[in-house]
Order: sequence, then structure tokens, then C-alpha cells
Amino acid sequence: MPLREARCYRRVKRPYTRKEYIKSIPPSKIRKYEFGNRKGDYDYVYRIIAEIPFQLRSNAIEAFRLGLLGQLRNVSKENYFVVIHAHPHHILRRHAMAGGHKAERLQKGMRLAFGKPDGRAAQLDKGSRIASIMGYSKDEEAIKNAIRVAASKLPPYIKIIRENLK
Repeated sequence: MPLREARCYRRVKRPYTRKEYIKSIPPSKIRKYEFGNRKGDYDYVYRIIAEIPFQLRSNAIEAFRLGLLGQLRNVSKENYFVVIHAHPHHILRRHAMAGGHKAERLQKGMRLAFGKPDGRAAQLDKGSRIASIMGYSKDEEAIKNAIRVAASKLPPYIKIIRENLK
């Protein structure tokens, strides 16, 4: 099945995390939650924060991470540190309905309508952190540009906050 649009899963409902009841759990798409130099004494931090409650799928978080990593290629790995805070524990379900000619004879309607696991998402509340990017002042323009480009992979209801660490 092709990937469904994110708007189908945007609203936060009751979390579904009980893995013992599910036969096949789709894996999380996120490969790394931290990258860069962890031990640096950084000047500032950019925090990406949710403005409203919503669900963020794991492939959107991974697309953000890869976009950020690609844009930070011209900054040395020793000059930044990125932490992804959003963890996709919620399991998304899909009740596939047949469409097309004479489809009503093939499908079961709402019988066994629970759905099959389709992916994972992080359920975010208002004000919860999605990611934090720390860096030195000499690379601030490159890091700010990388965040701007990578944030296009995330939904529009996020805000980016800069905080001084020194």
C-alpha cells in the first residue's frame, strides 16, 4: 500500500502503544536521535517546538533529520550537536476500504474495522520539543539556514526558538 497523506493521522486521539496485542509492528524510520559533537561548550541552542497538539509520523522526523544533516555538510561535525526529542511510540492503524466498481461486494464494511498497523507517530502536545540544535556563533548563519530548509519537512504549526547558553 502506498504511504497515506499525513492529514489522515494529524489529530491526536488516544495513544495506541500496546505492542503485545499487535502481530506485526512497523519499525520506526528514525535511525539516529543524536548526532554531532556531544561534548562541545556551545553558545546557543535552537529549539523546534509544537504550537498545537498533533501527531508527527516517524518518516517526517527522519526526513527532517536527513534534510538537516544534508544542509550541515559544510559545517564541521565538531561545531554542532543535534538531538531529536520526538519519539514515535504511537502505532498508526489503517482500515483499508476497497474502492471502484462493485467494491461493496468485496469489503466487509465496519466488521473487523480495527485496522492494520500502518506506521508510527509521535504524539506531541502544545509546547513539546521536537528537536534541539546547538552550535557556536561562528556557524550560526549556516545552522539557521539548515534549520529553515529542514523545517520544510515538518508540519506548519511549529515554532523555532533561539536561546543563549552563555
